[in-house]
Amino acid sequence: MKKFILNFIHRGFLAGGSGPLILAVIYWSLWRSGVIETISVGEAVVGIITSFILAFVAGGIQAIYRIEKLPLLWAIFIHGLVLYMDYIIIYLMNGWLKREGMLLFTVCFFIGYGIIWLGIYFLTKKKTDQLNSKLAQKQK
Repeated sequence: MKKFILNFIHRGFLAGGSGPLILAVIYWSLWRSGVIETISVGEAVVGIITSFILAFVAGGIQAIYRIEKLPLLWAIFIHGLVLYMDYIIIYLMNGWLKREGMLLFTVCFFIGYGIIWLGIYFLTKKKTDQLNSKLAQKQK
């Protein structure tokens, strides 16, 4: 467990640096769409801190795949759930997402997450099948 926590913290700090960049993209998008004109210093500080937390958790939770005793399906489930909770809490807390949009966000998140993992699965399966085919040919 200690190894997992250290790995989580290490990965979190590596990803956390992208938090302010994520915030800049979000604020720029909100400004371009006419949702906000200006923000206060307090809003900027909260945005920087929460976007760091968002990136820290998103980067850190990847450590879940390093736990050898955890089945891959459980790791994917935990990873997806933690990411979803991380995003939804930060987005709602900062007002980047209204409560009325939670259902649409949830549907889009899990569909996107599923598509990404299906893509990874099929690419990995294709490469594995190719390697197995080459090994079978060499054994003949």
